[in-house]
Amino acid sequence: MFYGFLRTSNPGLRYIALVIGERERLASNLPSGPEWIFWDKLFSKQERLDLASKYTAFELSCVARGRLHEFLWNEGKATMWVVLDTDMIVLSSLRPLWKVLNDYSGIVTPHLNVPIQSAEREIISLAAGIYNAGFVAFRKCNESLDAIEWLKNRLENYGYASQQRRETGFSDPFGILFVDQLWLNFLPSYFPGIFSRGLPEWNLGHWNLRDGKLTKAPERSEYFYDGRLVMIVHLSGISKENPEYVSIYAPWYQEFPNAVWAELAKDYLVKLGEAAKASLEIGYCYRDIAPDTRQLKKANKKQKPATTDFKDYNKSLPQKVLQKVARDFKTPDKIIAGIKQVARHLQRARQIAQSIVINRSEDKIFRDHSGNAFTSLVPCIGNYETYLVRASILQAVMQAKDQFHGKLLDVGAGSSPYEELIMASGKVSDYIKLDFASSDYHQGHALDLTWDGKTIPLDGASIDTVFMTEVLEHVHKPGELLREVRRVLKPGGIFFLTIPFTWPMHELPYDYHRFTPIALRAYLEEAGFDVKGIQLLGG
Repeated sequence: MFYGFLRTSNPGLRYIALVIGERERLASNLPSGPEWIFWDKLFSKQERLDLASKYTAFELSCVARGRLHEFLWNEGKATMWVVLDTDMIVLSSLRPLWKVLNDYSGIVTPHLNVPIQSAEREIISLAAGIYNAGFVAFRKCNESLDAIEWLKNRLENYGYASQQRRETGFSDPFGILFVDQLWLNFLPSYFPGIFSRGLPEWNLGHWNLRDGKLTKAPERSEYFYDGRLVMIVHLSGISKENPEYVSIYAPWYQEFPNAVWAELAKDYLVKLGEAAKASLEIGYCYRDIAPDTRQLKKANKKQKPATTDFKDYNKSLPQKVLQKVARDFKTPDKIIAGIKQVARHLQRARQIAQSIVINRSEDKIFRDHSGNAFTSLVPCIGNYETYLVRASILQAVMQAKDQFHGKLLDVGAGSSPYEELIMASGKVSDYIKLDFASSDYHQGHALDLTWDGKTIPLDGASIDTVFMTEVLEHVHKPGELLREVRRVLKPGGIFFLTIPFTWPMHELPYDYHRFTPIALRAYLEEAGFDVKGIQLLGG
């Protein structure tokens, strides 16, 4: 299946498939196309037995990568190569990869490519590894040989997958490792010729997909990420039932499913099913020498680690039940909306639990220590009511900010908490802040304009973008404000606003409305707006 994608996108390229298993245990009639090599070509019999008695099958498949790189370097048939995971597909030419390798000794691809707002995602990346081990490339040179020898040594001596070992009852001497991925952190600093800058379209997976936009060329099997041709897609944790959820390891996509990814994934799953019918079912042939887990399980229960792995929360029973309900009842929309709202509150509870695990101090658990409590969100019990709502608003702003441009008017600006985030795009030339002169929310923050409740003090058609978050419910006559916004907005301009629906009364006595999507659309259309979309944020 992998070979099928590669043959289409890179005809004539040599493709080697490494089999972790004994040659005599496998049939001789392996599928034609790939060049099959067995790990007895890389390891002696004693080395194979020693490694099999030390590592799980998953760990062995990762540990062997070091020897595979060494084999390719010594073989001499190739001057450049890339080793990829089997859950990846090559969609376009690898020529850009070879071009970069002309100037570098190797390439690793980072999980995260730009600074993000989510510290939780960064912590997970720190725990799993800065670089993704599914993609490692080298050019034959002296530095790459040094790097390969170092990596091979680390993997064969310290190639543990800690979480898997805990779950299956194997002993785990370190408790933090994730086979080869954490060791890759050292490659760019130890070997300066390693290229490590962010090129997400070279290794696109659930970890970086949400930071850009994935599109498909009409009537062609070409995919683009932020306008750049996608080279390799990593389908880690793909869900057969719900491919639009991207990965079982990233629950975020259950709230923000990706239809383009789903189209790509479905094609992959069809080809995977066809390949599975023709594949050979060979059992793991080292079970007789692998560690006996029966007694180790009891010991590991007594030695439960002090901190809880983030993924443990993703496997909680309530969330599993909700995921199953969401899969089984895809219609009507009202049921889905209700399920998603409950899921968000479960997610919020999990985030607080994670915060307690991380912070472990009463002060940090109960007090919000966010630098900017709107954009640098740190969950704690002290901001329980606001965190979930602000996280949803932040996500909506992140999705829309690349459309903001020119002169931007922030209506009801207050402390303008999103200004730095919006201006970072470089597309907004002027950020104009408008609010009531008497509002407490802008204390200590200078306004550019004040509003008398009737007229925005700007010329008509003078603004490119209007930004308004959680303001309209505080306006006694919302239709008048919306007509004023429409007056100052240029034809073809952008109007972005958020409003609460289910939320306690606040800022009394200036809390007048809660809008349904139907009412909001009616108000906007009456004011002369062309409504492109209304997104439910869950509160």
